[in-house]
Amino acid sequence: MRAVAILNGSALRVRGRVGEKLEQAFPGGIRITRDLDHAREVVRAEIARGVDLVVLGGGDGTVVMGMTLIAEACRGAGKPEPAIGVLKLGSGNAIADSVGAGPDIVADLQRLVAGDGEWFSAPMLDVLGVRAPFVGMGLDAQLLEDHEAVNQVVDRIPGARRFLGGKTRYALSVGLRSIPRFARMERPKVTITNVGSPAIEVHRHGPTGRTVPSGSVLWSGQATLVAGATIPFFGFGLQMFAFATARPDRFQLRCADPGFLEALRVVPAAFRGEYFSDHTRDFLCDRVVIEVDREVAFQAGGELLGRHRRVELALSPPVTLAALARHRAHRR
Repeated sequence: MRAVAILNGSALRVRGRVGEKLEQAFPGGIRITRDLDHAREVVRAEIARGVDLVVLGGGDGTVVMGMTLIAEACRGAGKPEPAIGVLKLGSGNAIADSVGAGPDIVADLQRLVAGDGEWFSAPMLDVLGVRAPFVGMGLDAQLLEDHEAVNQVVDRIPGARRFLGGKTRYALSVGLRSIPRFARMERPKVTITNVGSPAIEVHRHGPTGRTVPSGSVLWSGQATLVAGATIPFFGFGLQMFAFATARPDRFQLRCADPGFLEALRVVPAAFRGEYFSDHTRDFLCDRVVIEVDREVAFQAGGELLGRHRRVELALSPPVTLAALARHRAHRR
């Protein structure tokens, strides 16, 4: 099997001894990228050379952009897409969690390139030209915006980058920016219209038996969070989407409008995949349009996609993922 590992050089764990151990574990097969342009060059070269498996190392944003670059390179070269493995090297690791990646990066790499694990077809979401296993607007995208702002400040302080890792920066951004902003902000008004196959309404015990035809409104009103996913995880171990894997021809759409106090109170339940309330509605869909009364940030797989007022979210062709252990979503 022809394999290559492409790692985000900005990930702190790639530097130093971890990077050296990865090089030793897979001699000649490690590519460390400096930035997006360099990553595009590396991906194009490896696809042209011919590979069966590309192992991506970084956080969710790295994996999402890696999949986008791989698809772009394969279209240009007229070649089928290789399988994709994931190493847990970022701060947000929802995709890594969904395929069983663990803290032992070296052991995971060795298993992946040896052909260990299960290769399976994983549906993705298409939004604004990007493929990702989860997409959202509202609180999640706001957290990413705040984290990016904190990163810009930290990077301007000599020596701070070395001592303030990803998790510390997220904690600072949540405490200093996100919580105060959420507490005082006016939530946007959102209208979500089903434009695909009949949407299936679900609640904590499963499908309600109610379907919503194409052209009908699924949600209209203020929203704290609107998100879709084909995997249960939503970053940092949050299991926000209990029904994401219920059907291969649908993604789970979650619309929520909890207030500040409920959003804080339900965090433990969200980590367990048990957050349901009168302020959430869930559907299984294949295509929806999200319209907002003002420009808001959208994110796909932990990658900010800018601010928009209208976005279409749809299932895209699946990718082949190499999983060391597959997470089974809770069935209710």
